[in-house]
Amino acid sequence: MGCGDNLSSGIPDAAVVEDTLAACSSLEAEGTVSLAHVSSTLVGAVELETNRVAMAQDINPSTVSGEAEYTALGYDRYRLGEGIPHVQRTDLGGTTDFATRKSLAYFVHLSDPQLADDESPIRFGNLDNPVFGGALRPQEAYVGQMLSAFNRTLTRIEALGREFDFGVITGDCIDSAQYNEMRWFIDIMDGASGVETDSGEDNDPVAGVEDPKDPFDAVAFPAPWYFVFGNHDLQVVGTSVIEGSAGVELGSIGVLGTRDYREWGAPVTNQPIPPDPDRRFVDRDQIIAELHQSPTTPGPVGHGFALGADTTFGANYTVDVVPGLLRLISIDTNDDTGGGEYGMFTQSRLDGFLIPALEQAESDGVLVMLASHHPSDLIDRREGENGDPIEEALEPSDLQAAIAAYPNVILALVGHSHDNKVKRIEGADAEHPGYWEMTTSAIADWPTQVRILELVDNGNNTLSIFATLVDHDEDTCLERRFRRLSAMDYVAAWSGRVSTDPQDLNVELIVPIPASAVASVASAAASAPSQLQSQTTLALP
Repeated sequence: MGCGDNLSSGIPDAAVVEDTLAACSSLEAEGTVSLAHVSSTLVGAVELETNRVAMAQDINPSTVSGEAEYTALGYDRYRLGEGIPHVQRTDLGGTTDFATRKSLAYFVHLSDPQLADDESPIRFGNLDNPVFGGALRPQEAYVGQMLSAFNRTLTRIEALGREFDFGVITGDCIDSAQYNEMRWFIDIMDGASGVETDSGEDNDPVAGVEDPKDPFDAVAFPAPWYFVFGNHDLQVVGTSVIEGSAGVELGSIGVLGTRDYREWGAPVTNQPIPPDPDRRFVDRDQIIAELHQSPTTPGPVGHGFALGADTTFGANYTVDVVPGLLRLISIDTNDDTGGGEYGMFTQSRLDGFLIPALEQAESDGVLVMLASHHPSDLIDRREGENGDPIEEALEPSDLQAAIAAYPNVILALVGHSHDNKVKRIEGADAEHPGYWEMTTSAIADWPTQVRILELVDNGNNTLSIFATLVDHDEDTCLERRFRRLSAMDYVAAWSGRVSTDPQDLNVELIVPIPASAVASVASAAASAPSQLQSQTTLALP
């Protein structure tokens, strides 16, 4: 039976509610249990019990009445379904007559938590709609617990086999460029105690009530993690430059609607709300400074950025995540003129940072993995969303061609689209076959997954990149409720459609070993383990 099979309407009996935040357990029927733990979606994938509707209704699932209606229709129901096997893809060339295989790297990709201060006066709650959604999410108050749940899930999987080498978070770690949001995110990823994703006044006057504003002890990410900037990390609700709104975030009026946790169900309000000085905006340099407040475990301090890093060409860095073999190059694709749908990459960023970094990596004979927030086809040349063209901004094809000119680039990790996608970016010829671009879905929205990746030397002059999706364990009522609400939002068509194409899900991507990296691959393979976690640990029931 799916966890959603015996859930209540979401509106507790008045006798149960002593506060505007009810205990989570009062919002689900007695006897509700968590789904079984599995190692990955190779074994079993969480699936919906109800098909997504063709057209959204007007009633918003983020309201109490919306939750009641959609729950009654069964939109919140899910279950553990069949596993999803790896699909082998040879779009870049190479053969599959493997010899002795060695595991060179084992790591995690996650994206778009959009951890929100959902009581901030700069929110756009009144503008939420099924066409341009995301201003509200019924599950948004639970994202902090979800990050911790993923860290706990990954820690458990790591204990089944091998430790992860590192993790990459490709942006939109927070929702609206606020200091308190960034501190919450960093503290959760570092495993801090007493994390409380609450602002303004205390919305948790009844201790131990098990609600989303309760303080909780976070589980740390199980490996060193690297931070990439997204549009929500730098802009107001990911759409507007902060200069135009500076000071509003410190006020007490939600001009476009914010949640009021003093009322049952935290409805959207335009009435005065309690202010909070920790809602102040932060910029690139201030976020980098906060990243340097992290402890050395799980590390690294700065999470990719040097203290006082030069942000002339954006917030970029290079780091050898597997020394002598694999270099991570993080590029800033954010559009500093605003606009939430598209990013931007300029000629000055290309010439001033990316090309020199790629040239150095080729000279050093290492493989390259890029990380950015925006997929390469979601950059444009316009100021904001619909403004005049910016002369030095690149077209997507320009950026793709510049990167594909370096055959030691094998993979680009991206986020932003809240979807799972895997596509080939084509190169110029057989010696420059191109690279793989992999988008991993958002933690903020259904299906709420991360990917575990493994880089393998196949012993035949090719590499394999295994990518395996992982669902979070649900050990608490709050984690079950997040999944239930995100399912409801998706089935009601108030969040974007996601791919179900097997070629976008669990994959094995074949890559010819570039000539410049043959020696580094051979050196790493000489001492690398022969057990492939993607075919053993991640396939455990």
